[in-house]
Amino acid sequence: MDLAGGAAGLHLSVVAMAVLAAVIVLMALVIAGRVNLRRSVLVHAPADHAWEFVRHFPTLHTRHGKARELCPITEWVLRRGDGERSGTVWRALGTWGGAGYWADVEIVRNDPGRELTVSLRGDSLGTHRGLRGHLGSLTIEPVGSAATNVTWRLRARLRGPRLILERLGAGPRLYARLLDQGLRSLKVEIDGAAQRVVEDTLQPAGRADVSETPPPRPMRSPPETSV
Repeated sequence: MDLAGGAAGLHLSVVAMAVLAAVIVLMALVIAGRVNLRRSVLVHAPADHAWEFVRHFPTLHTRHGKARELCPITEWVLRRGDGERSGTVWRALGTWGGAGYWADVEIVRNDPGRELTVSLRGDSLGTHRGLRGHLGSLTIEPVGSAATNVTWRLRARLRGPRLILERLGAGPRLYARLLDQGLRSLKVEIDGAAQRVVEDTLQPAGRADVSETPPPRPMRSPPETSV
């Protein structure tokens, strides 16, 4: 019996299995490090009407961001730009887990009536240190004259092991830090406002109830400049 040959064969088998396991782990980490979420909703409102509810990012994120329960935003400060066009940078101020929190968000693209794209440039949690290619985009696509398809897409590459582990263990919390948006609540707001417009139009003249509060409009807070 060739014991030396058997030992050498066993050693090669162990090495091969270890290499295979390492490759599998590496591939899993690469896959886990890619964020590519896409979701859509159909709202019953014209495209120009739907756009008014998404064009101003601070209002959109405060009302519909997935982080609104984890991280209440109390103030938005305009650090650069006019507030809406490409190159604008907003700073969100609030709390996360009881501690002070801030995040700088850049408007990367604003195609009126079609697309709003933003990127996280930095936050007090250090999310940006292990993040590459982060983009969050809302697109508006007319479906006939009275309906609109609203699509949200979140893309990023997680380079740091800390973020990858956080995604595997608590994905929704990480997505919230990546400015993930909730389309269900957005649909409820847009559809509700559109329905009230229809009801007001059909209401007989002279029968308006002056005690009713007008439907909420997307906030357009005046720009604030940081000192």
